[in-house]
Amino acid sequence: DVERTLKENTTHNELFGRALTVYDMPEFNYPNSEPWSRSIGRTEVFDPTYVPIVIIDADKELFVHPEDSTFKSMTFILKDSVHVFNNVRSSTKNYDEDKFQFRVSLRGDDNLYNRRVFKFRPSAYDPAFIRQILYGDLAHAVGNPAHESVSSRVYLKDGTGIGVYVLQEDVTSESFIRSTFYGEPDGTTKKFTLSPIYDCSTGADFNPDDPHHLAAFQNEDESDLKIELKGMMRKLVEIDVTNEEQVKNIDENWLDLDTLLKAMALEYLAGHWDSYWFLTSNFVTYHPAEETSGSKNNYSKYKYYFIDQDFDQTWSVGMSSRFDPETFPTKKYTEFVNKDPEYWRKVNEGEEAEPGTRVIINKLIGCDGLNTCPTKVSFENHLKSIVKHIFNPVALGRKVDGYKERLDEEMKWDETLPRLHKGTDRSYNFTYSDFVDGMEVGVSSPYGIMDWTKVITDTVCKQFNMDYDHNPSIPEAPLFTRPKKYPTTTAITTTTTTAPDEPTIIENQPVNDTIANEGLKSNSVNAGTNETPKQNATTDRGVPSISKVSTTLTLLTIFLSFVLYF
Repeated sequence: DVERTLKENTTHNELFGRALTVYDMPEFNYPNSEPWSRSIGRTEVFDPTYVPIVIIDADKELFVHPEDSTFKSMTFILKDSVHVFNNVRSSTKNYDEDKFQFRVSLRGDDNLYNRRVFKFRPSAYDPAFIRQILYGDLAHAVGNPAHESVSSRVYLKDGTGIGVYVLQEDVTSESFIRSTFYGEPDGTTKKFTLSPIYDCSTGADFNPDDPHHLAAFQNEDESDLKIELKGMMRKLVEIDVTNEEQVKNIDENWLDLDTLLKAMALEYLAGHWDSYWFLTSNFVTYHPAEETSGSKNNYSKYKYYFIDQDFDQTWSVGMSSRFDPETFPTKKYTEFVNKDPEYWRKVNEGEEAEPGTRVIINKLIGCDGLNTCPTKVSFENHLKSIVKHIFNPVALGRKVDGYKERLDEEMKWDETLPRLHKGTDRSYNFTYSDFVDGMEVGVSSPYGIMDWTKVITDTVCKQFNMDYDHNPSIPEAPLFTRPKKYPTTTAITTTTTTAPDEPTIIENQPVNDTIANEGLKSNSVNAGTNETPKQNATTDRGVPSISKVSTTLTLLTIFLSFVLYF
């Protein structure tokens, strides 16, 4: 094993051979929006200080020739607890690259801190790996509803390494709606009535006169005529966008404009070309059932929310040459507003579903062709504030440096793995060097994360004659809190489809006990106190670096099953 530095003789769930267990990840501090308070929060699953380990008990052939299947079991090793689930449904997609995506659904009442559906996304198109996690951090920082994400290591039961994946919520699932709109501060969730979850594909514009009858707003209820959805859109397009009372009525009763306009600001800043503004795609529209007043066909309130998703192709990755990615971050946002249908069909040539319209952009930001309107002012205020406080070379740079250091060991490990699956296209085969370089400069696209950020920050600052905060403050308290209903000591939780609502918690397992007799060892030394690497230096962006101080105590607390297998 390796030597680690302890704090107060405590440990967490250590991985044999992995030196860095817990890392103090820098957080964004955004003073101009309240956090999205309706969520259960990160919980231990998405704690950014730890990289979870996921063990899959399944036929190895499923990772050679992927198909939808049922895993015998999945083990989630989190920072201070271990959870085992049996008979886990899985589905797969995106076979073009060696690392494909898979999605898992826990059965019955099984849940991992009140979440039941998870994606494992390989970030196959992103040399820096962190784009989708970083974008999600930005969305959460500005107070928007968004999926939680964290890096994770994935293994098969026999010890075969599958790779480093982004473990993420699926925003199109009931699990996400429950965790994001119906969360309690203690990590529990409220009872609720599920409304249609509209998973929006290319062509999904807020046009009540859509000739395709809003077909791009997809949901699982085939009987849904989308009458209420169309009604919201009709209200939106018919308002006088210069009338503050009419705009307020839309925001309070029909479509949440504050989160929507912040989402549009982020799409522009990060070049999120694969979402609403630039492709009318890849977002969710959802109406919480309780935000309703009036009766059917005579509603005075039927409010919807816009939820962005799929952030891996951002900061120039995957952007079509017709958008001219080399110069995109030098362009003011106004260059993408009030464009005619011919423009959108040209830049999205080959996308048959491209509608040629942008109702949200042209009406709310373009003011229906007028010089100004309240929603344009609001959008610009959000844009300037986001750049001033978080989307700039200093604040974003601290985050990027944090991820670079936090994931260094993980990406080196990932590069050593032979891929079981051979992709049908295999256009990308990124290395550890690409991970390091891709943070700063372009590897497979014109820009990396930081050089794009510097250019577009400069563009916004020049447009509005402003400057960003060169010494951003640090949040007073961490954003992650552990739900009170779960113990803070190491625990092993085993759940099955016949498990009760509250899974059995077995605390303080002896060091030699195993999970399902498969050689995965859990440590009882942990007393729930944070283990923090010693910090005695900083990088140029102010991110703490780790001082690797030797210790005579070598921790051997978790063995992956391959240690015993061989």
